[in-house]
Amino acid sequence: MLREIAFIRQAQAAMDGDGVALQRNALFGGELDPFLMLDELKANPDDQVGAFPVHPHRGIQTFSYLINGGMAHQDSMGNASQVSAGGLQWMHTARGIEHAEKPFIDEQGLWGFQFWLNVPHEEKFIEPSYQDVSADELTWQSIAGVQIKVLAGQLQVEQQSLQSSFNRLSNAATVADLDWQQDSTIRLQTSDSSLAIFVLTGTVKINDQNEVKAGQLVKFDEGDEVQLQGSAGSRLLVFSGEPIGEPIVHRGPFVMTTEEEMRQTLQDYREGRLIY
Repeated sequence: MLREIAFIRQAQAAMDGDGVALQRNALFGGELDPFLMLDELKANPDDQVGAFPVHPHRGIQTFSYLINGGMAHQDSMGNASQVSAGGLQWMHTARGIEHAEKPFIDEQGLWGFQFWLNVPHEEKFIEPSYQDVSADELTWQSIAGVQIKVLAGQLQVEQQSLQSSFNRLSNAATVADLDWQQDSTIRLQTSDSSLAIFVLTGTVKINDQNEVKAGQLVKFDEGDEVQLQGSAGSRLLVFSGEPIGEPIVHRGPFVMTTEEEMRQTLQDYREGRLIY
Protein backbone atom coordinates (compact mmCIF):
# COMPACT_ATOMS: atom_id res chain seq x y z
CA MET A 1 0.00 0.00 0.00
CA LEU A 2 1.36 3.41 -0.98
CA ARG A 3 2.08 5.68 1.96
CA GLU A 4 0.19 8.96 1.70
CA ILE A 5 1.62 12.29 2.87
CA ALA A 6 0.85 13.15 6.50
CA PHE A 7 2.31 16.68 6.30
CA ILE A 8 4.75 18.88 4.40
CA ARG A 9 6.77 21.31 6.50
CA GLN A 10 9.18 24.07 5.53
CA ALA A 11 12.48 24.29 7.41
CA GLN A 12 12.78 27.44 9.54
CA ALA A 13 15.74 29.79 9.80
CA ALA A 14 17.52 29.59 13.17
CA MET A 15 20.75 30.64 14.87
CA ASP A 16 22.88 28.47 17.14
CA GLY A 17 26.36 28.32 18.60
CA ASP A 18 28.27 31.59 18.22
CA GLY A 19 25.93 32.87 15.52
CA VAL A 20 25.81 29.95 13.10
CA ALA A 21 22.90 30.28 10.66
CA LEU A 22 20.82 27.11 10.20
CA GLN A 23 17.68 25.82 8.57
CA ARG A 24 15.87 23.80 11.25
CA ASN A 25 13.07 21.26 11.47
CA ALA A 26 12.10 20.90 15.14
CA LEU A 27 10.22 17.66 15.86
CA PHE A 28 10.09 17.64 19.65
CA GLY A 29 6.37 16.88 19.63
CA GLY A 30 7.20 13.27 18.80
CA GLU A 31 5.71 13.45 15.29
CA LEU A 32 8.74 11.59 13.84
CA ASP A 33 9.87 9.70 16.94
CA PRO A 34 12.75 8.79 17.44
CA PHE A 35 13.89 11.81 15.33
CA LEU A 36 13.73 15.05 17.32
CA MET A 37 15.38 17.63 15.07
CA LEU A 38 17.08 18.10 11.71
CA ASP A 39 19.41 21.04 11.10
CA GLU A 40 20.91 22.03 7.75
CA LEU A 41 24.14 24.05 7.74
CA LYS A 42 25.31 25.64 4.50
CA ALA A 43 27.95 28.20 3.47
CA ASN A 44 29.81 29.32 0.35
CA PRO A 45 33.58 28.83 -0.07
CA ASP A 46 34.31 32.49 0.75
CA ASP A 47 31.97 32.72 3.78
CA GLN A 48 33.08 32.96 7.39
CA VAL A 49 31.59 30.15 9.49
CA GLY A 50 31.19 30.24 13.24
CA ALA A 51 31.48 27.36 15.69
CA PHE A 52 29.53 25.58 18.40
CA PRO A 53 31.54 26.28 21.56
CA VAL A 54 31.59 23.84 24.48
CA HIS A 55 28.04 22.90 25.48
CA PRO A 56 26.35 20.01 27.33
CA HIS A 57 23.90 17.28 26.34
CA ARG A 58 22.03 14.50 28.07
CA GLY A 59 19.49 11.97 26.82
CA ILE A 60 19.90 12.09 23.02
CA GLN A 61 21.99 10.90 20.09
CA THR A 62 23.42 13.34 17.56
CA PHE A 63 24.17 12.24 13.99
CA SER A 64 26.00 14.59 11.61
CA TYR A 65 26.56 14.13 7.86
CA LEU A 66 28.80 16.36 5.73
CA ILE A 67 28.28 16.68 1.98
CA ASN A 68 30.81 19.54 1.60
CA GLY A 69 33.35 20.84 4.07
CA GLY A 70 33.77 19.07 7.38
CA MET A 71 33.42 19.14 11.13
CA ALA A 72 35.97 19.00 13.95
CA HIS A 73 34.83 17.51 17.27
CA GLN A 74 36.15 17.53 20.84
CA ASP A 75 34.37 16.20 23.94
CA SER A 76 34.66 15.59 27.66
CA MET A 77 35.45 11.90 27.09
CA GLY A 78 38.75 12.93 25.48
CA ASN A 79 37.72 12.36 21.85
CA ALA A 80 39.19 14.74 19.28
CA SER A 81 38.52 14.03 15.62
CA GLN A 82 37.65 15.56 12.29
CA VAL A 83 35.51 14.31 9.41
CA SER A 84 35.44 15.76 5.92
CA ALA A 85 33.02 15.65 2.99
CA GLY A 86 31.03 12.43 2.87
CA GLY A 87 31.77 11.48 6.48
CA LEU A 88 29.66 11.04 9.60
CA GLN A 89 29.88 11.86 13.29
CA TRP A 90 27.70 10.08 15.86
CA MET A 91 27.43 10.70 19.58
CA HIS A 92 25.33 9.02 22.25
CA THR A 93 25.20 11.69 24.94
CA ALA A 94 23.59 9.27 27.44
CA ARG A 95 23.97 10.43 31.07
CA GLY A 96 25.97 13.50 30.11
CA ILE A 97 28.65 14.93 27.88
CA GLU A 98 30.15 18.29 26.94
CA HIS A 99 31.49 18.85 23.46
CA ALA A 100 32.47 21.50 20.93
CA GLU A 101 32.03 21.42 17.15
CA LYS A 102 33.83 23.51 14.55
CA PRO A 103 32.56 23.37 10.94
CA PHE A 104 35.10 24.07 8.23
CA ILE A 105 34.89 24.95 4.54
CA ASP A 106 36.47 23.18 1.56
CA GLU A 107 36.62 24.29 -2.09
CA GLN A 108 32.91 23.47 -2.42
CA GLY A 109 31.97 25.40 0.71
CA LEU A 110 30.10 23.82 3.61
CA TRP A 111 26.97 21.70 3.52
CA GLY A 112 26.03 19.48 6.40
CA PHE A 113 23.17 18.09 8.43
CA GLN A 114 22.67 17.10 12.03
CA PHE A 115 19.88 14.93 13.40
CA TRP A 116 18.95 14.65 17.05
CA LEU A 117 17.37 11.35 18.04
CA ASN A 118 15.63 10.42 21.25
CA VAL A 119 16.77 7.30 23.13
CA PRO A 120 14.80 4.98 25.43
CA HIS A 121 14.63 5.94 29.10
CA GLU A 122 17.11 3.28 30.18
CA GLU A 123 19.71 4.60 27.72
CA LYS A 124 19.60 8.13 29.12
CA PHE A 125 21.78 7.09 32.06
CA ILE A 126 24.38 4.81 30.46
CA GLU A 127 27.97 5.68 29.59
CA PRO A 128 28.24 8.17 26.69
CA SER A 129 29.99 7.13 23.47
CA TYR A 130 31.25 8.60 20.19
CA GLN A 131 32.11 7.33 16.70
CA ASP A 132 33.06 8.90 13.40
CA VAL A 133 32.87 7.27 9.97
CA SER A 134 34.96 8.47 7.02
CA ALA A 135 33.56 8.82 3.52
CA ASP A 136 35.53 5.84 2.23
CA GLU A 137 33.72 3.56 4.69
CA LEU A 138 30.36 4.35 3.05
CA THR A 139 29.29 3.10 -0.37
CA TRP A 140 27.33 4.74 -3.19
CA GLN A 141 25.14 2.33 -5.15
CA SER A 142 23.20 3.06 -8.33
CA ILE A 143 19.59 1.95 -8.85
CA ALA A 144 17.49 3.17 -11.81
CA GLY A 145 19.60 6.29 -12.34
CA VAL A 146 19.70 7.26 -8.66
CA GLN A 147 22.90 7.23 -6.62
CA ILE A 148 22.10 5.99 -3.12
CA LYS A 149 24.28 6.07 -0.02
CA VAL A 150 22.83 4.45 3.09
CA LEU A 151 24.40 6.39 5.96
CA ALA A 152 22.91 4.31 8.76
CA GLY A 153 20.78 1.17 8.95
CA GLN A 154 19.29 -0.41 5.85
CA LEU A 155 17.02 0.72 3.02
CA GLN A 156 14.92 -1.31 0.59
CA VAL A 157 14.85 0.25 -2.90
CA GLU A 158 13.18 -1.47 -5.86
CA GLN A 159 13.18 -4.67 -3.77
CA GLN A 160 16.96 -4.44 -3.27
CA SER A 161 18.25 -4.26 0.30
CA LEU A 162 21.03 -1.70 0.77
CA GLN A 163 23.06 -1.76 3.99
CA SER A 164 25.30 0.71 5.78
CA SER A 165 28.42 -0.23 7.70
CA PHE A 166 27.11 2.03 10.48
CA ASN A 167 24.22 0.69 12.56
CA ARG A 168 24.16 2.50 15.89
CA LEU A 169 21.23 4.90 15.48
CA SER A 170 18.53 4.82 18.14
CA ASN A 171 15.92 2.08 17.64
CA ALA A 172 17.82 0.84 14.56
CA ALA A 173 16.81 3.95 12.58
CA THR A 174 17.83 4.48 8.95
CA VAL A 175 19.21 7.55 7.14
CA ALA A 176 20.12 7.60 3.42
CA ASP A 177 21.20 10.13 0.77
CA LEU A 178 19.48 9.80 -2.66
CA ASP A 179 20.97 11.74 -5.58
CA TRP A 180 19.25 11.64 -9.02
CA GLN A 181 21.60 11.44 -12.02
CA GLN A 182 18.78 11.42 -14.59
CA ASP A 183 15.00 11.53 -14.86
CA SER A 184 13.89 8.48 -12.91
CA THR A 185 11.19 7.02 -10.67
CA ILE A 186 12.05 4.67 -7.83
CA ARG A 187 10.07 2.93 -5.10
CA LEU A 188 11.13 2.59 -1.48
CA GLN A 189 9.77 -0.36 0.45
CA THR A 190 9.52 0.37 4.17
CA SER A 191 6.91 -0.22 6.84
CA ASP A 192 8.77 1.72 9.56
CA SER A 193 6.17 3.69 11.49
CA SER A 194 8.14 6.95 11.21
CA LEU A 195 9.17 7.77 7.64
CA ALA A 196 10.16 11.13 6.16
CA ILE A 197 12.17 12.77 3.42
CA PHE A 198 13.93 16.15 3.39
CA VAL A 199 14.49 17.55 -0.11
CA LEU A 200 18.00 18.97 -0.57
CA THR A 201 17.97 20.19 -4.17
CA GLY A 202 15.55 20.29 -7.09
CA THR A 203 12.05 18.90 -6.80
CA VAL A 204 10.64 15.44 -6.17
CA LYS A 205 7.18 14.16 -7.05
CA ILE A 206 5.66 11.79 -4.49
CA ASN A 207 3.33 8.94 -5.46
CA ASP A 208 2.78 10.66 -8.83
CA GLN A 209 0.79 13.39 -7.05
CA ASN A 210 2.50 15.96 -4.81
CA GLU A 211 5.63 17.82 -5.90
CA VAL A 212 7.93 19.02 -3.11
CA LYS A 213 10.97 21.25 -3.35
CA ALA A 214 14.26 21.94 -1.59
CA GLY A 215 13.89 22.85 2.08
CA GLN A 216 10.68 20.90 2.58
CA LEU A 217 10.28 17.95 4.93
CA VAL A 218 7.61 15.35 4.19
CA LYS A 219 6.22 12.90 6.72
CA PHE A 220 4.36 9.82 5.50
CA ASP A 221 1.37 7.96 6.88
CA GLU A 222 1.32 4.21 7.50
CA GLY A 223 1.86 1.82 4.59
CA ASP A 224 4.71 -0.09 3.00
CA GLU A 225 5.84 1.76 -0.13
CA VAL A 226 6.62 5.26 -1.43
CA GLN A 227 7.16 6.29 -5.06
CA LEU A 228 9.67 9.07 -5.69
CA GLN A 229 10.14 10.75 -9.08
CA GLY A 230 13.04 13.13 -9.67
CA SER A 231 15.23 14.56 -12.41
CA ALA A 232 18.97 15.10 -12.70
CA GLY A 233 19.94 17.31 -9.77
CA SER A 234 17.14 16.22 -7.46
CA ARG A 235 18.48 15.08 -4.10
CA LEU A 236 17.02 14.18 -0.73
CA LEU A 237 17.60 12.56 2.62
CA VAL A 238 15.26 9.77 3.63
CA PHE A 239 15.02 8.75 7.27
CA SER A 240 12.91 6.21 9.10
CA GLY A 241 12.58 4.28 12.34
CA GLU A 242 10.28 2.87 14.96
CA PRO A 243 8.96 5.23 17.65
CA ILE A 244 10.26 4.87 21.19
CA GLY A 245 6.82 5.87 22.40
CA GLU A 246 7.92 7.56 25.63
CA PRO A 247 7.23 11.13 26.83
CA ILE A 248 9.61 13.79 25.47
CA VAL A 249 10.63 16.54 27.90
CA HIS A 250 12.90 18.99 26.09
CA ARG A 251 14.90 21.90 27.50
CA GLY A 252 17.67 23.26 25.29
CA PRO A 253 20.36 20.57 24.88
CA PHE A 254 18.63 18.07 27.19
CA VAL A 255 15.86 15.57 26.45
CA MET A 256 14.45 13.52 29.32
CA THR A 257 11.36 11.43 29.99
CA THR A 258 9.83 13.26 32.98
CA GLU A 259 9.80 16.78 34.40
CA GLU A 260 11.48 15.46 37.55
CA GLU A 261 14.34 14.02 35.49
CA MET A 262 14.68 17.35 33.71
CA ARG A 263 14.83 19.26 37.01
CA GLN A 264 17.53 16.87 38.19
CA THR A 265 19.43 17.27 34.92
CA LEU A 266 19.40 21.07 35.15
CA GLN A 267 20.55 20.88 38.76
CA ASP A 268 23.30 18.40 37.86
CA TYR A 269 24.54 20.77 35.17
CA ARG A 270 24.48 23.83 37.45
CA GLU A 271 26.35 21.94 40.16
CA GLY A 272 28.92 20.34 37.86
CA ARG A 273 27.62 16.76 38.10
CA LEU A 274 26.47 16.26 34.50
CA ILE A 275 29.73 14.64 33.44
CA TYR A 276 31.73 12.26 35.65
